[in-house]
Order: sequence, then structure tokens, then C-alpha cells
Amino acid sequence: MPSIRIQPNISFYSSSGLTFNPNIDSIISGSGYRLEAFDTGSNSLIIYKKNSGSINPEYLLNISGSSLEPRIGFGFGPTEKFNNSFEIKSSKNSTAGTELSLKSSRLTTGGDVGDTAGKLNFVIASGSFIKGDISGSIADIKSIVTSIDNEGATGDLVFSTAQSTKTAPVETFRVSRNGSTIQSSLQVEGSNLTVDNNLISNGNNQMGLITASGDISSSGNIYGANLIGNNLGTTFFPSSEGNVSNEISFFNNSIDSNLLAILGLEYYEETSSADFKFFRQGEGGYTDNSALELTGSLLVKGNTTLNGSLTITGSQLITDDITSDGTIRARVKSFDIPHPTRKNKRLVYGALEGPEHGIYCRGESKELKTLLPPEWRAMVNIKGITVQITPIGEWQPLYFKKLHSNWLYFGCGDNRENVHFYWEIKGERTDVPSLETVQ
Repeated sequence: MPSIRIQPNISFYSSSGLTFNPNIDSIISGSGYRLEAFDTGSNSLIIYKKNSGSINPEYLLNISGSSLEPRIGFGFGPTEKFNNSFEIKSSKNSTAGTELSLKSSRLTTGGDVGDTAGKLNFVIASGSFIKGDISGSIADIKSIVTSIDNEGATGDLVFSTAQSTKTAPVETFRVSRNGSTIQSSLQVEGSNLTVDNNLISNGNNQMGLITASGDISSSGNIYGANLIGNNLGTTFFPSSEGNVSNEISFFNNSIDSNLLAILGLEYYEETSSADFKFFRQGEGGYTDNSALELTGSLLVKGNTTLNGSLTITGSQLITDDITSDGTIRARVKSFDIPHPTRKNKRLVYGALEGPEHGIYCRGESKELKTLLPPEWRAMVNIKGITVQITPIGEWQPLYFKKLHSNWLYFGCGDNRENVHFYWEIKGERTDVPSLETVQ
């Protein structure tokens, strides 16, 4: 047992208290360590070893205070100030920094899975002047043992926060070697978030929401109930290697209205294993070239541009105009309108069809010539025209003579002065290729 030299004016109390008087400076142990009080400048109590010769003192513990806040420093001398409540200062010839270890174990059996190896608790006195004793832990950091054997142990680092007042902190973020989990929102500002393995969000036992104002890049699959972005173009899909197919699949009850609003689409739920899929071109769907596969109804609000072919196997309802710069083909063609004379009925007429792309013009005349519209000269093959004449009022020996300079000329078999008839002319268009009736 080390000896202690007791100088005058040191008082011991029954409660094992120890008081330094102003003229008492230290207690010295036989091993050379001192417990010394400084009342000039630093106002601190220091435990240190006063070495001899050129070897500097070894400062261990420095206790001081300021503004009613105690301060404890490790490695600080009497003239060195530390500003925080708890500070450690060390210098060693090593790349390793200062280490703070929390070591715990059961007394009889040692550590076990589920034990807390150490815990850092954050508590604040939040009471008012009326209830000054209100306080509680708002957060803590602890290490929990996940596996243990006679050679050592492994564990997770768990961050917990209080969700409401009067409740203990609950797990918010767990760091694990095999897979870390976040039980709340994750916000990354400034730099990129890089994930070398899987990124899984399990808020409320469901896939959570991942939003980003920048790009989200992945060399693997992206799974989620909500995928929201301002640019879901072809650059959204990475290049495929080997037989790997890149796609985004939306399953039943999984399509977010915000995403479809960006795309100008509205989703009606159908029961299917995969309701809505985006593929890289030529990598999925029912044919080798499908890039989009949709099961169920589709409502498009706004303009839609398709740069390739469109194949539809079901019925279509279009309530506005259809404009095409190419050919419109159909097995039958008809118009369908509300019936003009029968209530709650519709009128359906079929279109006249023939072996050519034909046009016609018709009218009424009281002279033996009539002028056709100016476009006829530019778009009708005059060698294949046909002309029909219907006399009006009485029989008249009328006949067609010629088409010249966009005028139709007629003749009459007698010398009557007055003629009155209907006429109609049909021809084949020359502004488009002739129709191939066998294909």
C-alpha cells in the first residue's frame, strides 16, 4: 500500500470527505503520483506524476469548472485549458488516435448474445419552473452483441432516438457488417450516396420512399413501391451484359400516382403478376422488340409521341381526331354517331371500298360544261376517270365529251337550248402510289 504524507490543514470527515485548505498544495503517494490542487490561474485539481530530470510530468486527470459546469480533462496540465465538459488529449508515436473503451461482462457467465457491450446515453433536463424534475433520455448509442464464442464476439452499432416525450429511445439506425438498416428517412446533401451492395428501406414494414434531386445509378436492380424522377428516359436503363435483362416492374398496388403523373399516365388496377413494365428495347415483353409492357387499362392525358410501330390487340376508344401522315388500314371502316331520329340509338354506316385510292366530285349543271376544283388537275389520273349523268325533269340525250383544262364538257343528242342534269366524276389519286390489292 503506498504511503501518503499528510501535511497540516488537511481535514478528513466521517463521510470520507477530503478538504484542501489554501495553504495545502498536494498529497503525494509513494509511487510518485500526486493529487495536487492549483488555485492560481487554473483553479483545478490534478492527478499527475512529477518525473525527475528532463522528463516532463505525466498528467493524468484534471478537474476544473466554469459557469457551474464541471470540466474533466485527461492529459491536460495545470496551465492548459480545455473548453468542453469532457476532453481527452494524448500524444503517441502511432497512427492510432485516442481510444475510449467501454468494457462490460456478466459476472458469472461472461457476455452473451443480446448483451449491450457499452452505451452512450444523451439526457436533457427539459422541465419548466413548475416541474423542474422532468428529464428523459432523448437518444443513445449502444453496441449490441450478435454472436459470441470462446475466441471473441461480433456486434452491431445501434443509434436510437425518442419518438415522443415520456418514451424511451427506440432503434432508428443500425450499422451491421452484413447489412445496415434505417428505420426513418435518410437525407443526403452535397455529396453522392454510394451503395456497393443492396439498399433496402423498411419503413412501417413496407418499402419506404427514396427521393433524389439528382441521379440514381445502379448496376443492379432498383426495387420500390415508389420511383419518382423528372427524367425516366432511355438513360435510366444501364447497358445489358450477357443474358441479363434490365427492367422496371410495377406490381399490383405498387404504381405511384406521382410517377404516372410525370409520365402523363393514369393507372387502373388490374390483377396480374406484373401490371406495368419498362424494358430496354428488345429485352422483354411478348415480342423481341417490346420496350413497354402494360397489363390493364391505360389513360393518356396530353400528347403522346411514338417513334416506332404500335401494335394493339384490344379495342380502342378515341374521342377526338386522328391524324396520320401514313396509311390507315382496317378490316372494315365505318362511322358511328348518335342516331339523328331514334332516341338512345346509334347510326353506323360502312365505308364504300374499291381496288384503288379513288376520289370523286359531283354537282348540278344547267349548261354543257362545268369547272372542277383546281386540285383535281394535280391529283387525278385523267386517263382513268368515269363520269355519270342524271337528267333532271325529263329525258335528255346527254353524254360526256371530254375533260380539258379542269373543265368537264358535255354534249346533247338534239338541239334543245335548255339542259338540266346532275353529274358525278370519279378518278384515281396520283399523289400516292397505286393500291396493291394483293399483298
